[in-house]
Amino acid sequence: MSEGVLRSEEAQGMQSNRYAVAGWLALAQAILFPVAIGVDIVQGLIGASIFGTTRPIFGPSDLLFLIYTGIWIYTLVKFRSFLHERYDFHGIDVLITFVIAWGILYAFGNLLFTGVFMLAWPVSRELYAIVAISFLAVSMITAGILDILIAVNLLRIKEHLGDFLRAFVYLTLATGILEATVFLSPLALLLV
Repeated sequence: MSEGVLRSEEAQGMQSNRYAVAGWLALAQAILFPVAIGVDIVQGLIGASIFGTTRPIFGPSDLLFLIYTGIWIYTLVKFRSFLHERYDFHGIDVLITFVIAWGILYAFGNLLFTGVFMLAWPVSRELYAIVAISFLAVSMITAGILDILIAVNLLRIKEHLGDFLRAFVYLTLATGILEATVFLSPLALLLV
């Protein structure tokens, strides 16, 4: 083998190692999300038995969702770097910034929602349901639109992407469509 080929292989190995942590964190993220949802359900049941009501409370699920959000932001930043280095593609930089901002707003909006209703409790179930459904609907629609825009922009370079990234693009498109419908958004959780 020539020295140039060896250097090229070393460079690819180093590049793969730079993104290995992000890959493992993405897998942890995929596990953490359903775990956080399960903990949230249990937390709600425990809260109902302690308070004798469905009063919202802060608990371990909130911490898990904040950890999830931090990992999610890190993997998005690394994904953007990967697209820059590997494909010299900057077509979704602004969208990734919007997605990161959306994630931060969603995480803190969710905490604010819980805190306000926890402090103001008891409130009418109708008001609680209207605010919760509205928050969820706006969140899902905006997340869906952002996912669709990211997928559509990545489809412009799909012939250059590997099989895993192409599958990611199509899953992101399907997820975005499901999220934007709001009613089908629980199915999007399976794809996330």
